Amino acid sequence: MAKIMISVPDEFLKELDRVSKAEHRTRSELFREAVRQYINGLPLPNKPADNPEVKNSLRSLDELKNKWRGKWDSAEAIRKMRDEHWGQRR
Repeated sequence: MAKIMISVPDEFLKELDRVSKAEHRTRSELFREAVRQYINGLPLPNKPADNPEVKNSLRSLDELKNKWRGKWDSAEAIRKMRDEHWGQRR
């Protein structure tokens, strides 16, 4: 496989790295996909958060988060389960 060198603005590279990390893909994979789509005249894909099903799921999670905020301590719940299972270790 051939290698090329390109120059991009620093902010562009930061955004590319953010997307690369979020999608668990390499920079090269993202560039290849973008160039392939550009050459084929296809529109770039939407972000996952633009998908109506994902938006609805995120909205539901936000509602749960707001409902339980300040009323439930996850660390305390884990301690309680651990103590009930293993007995108190002090």
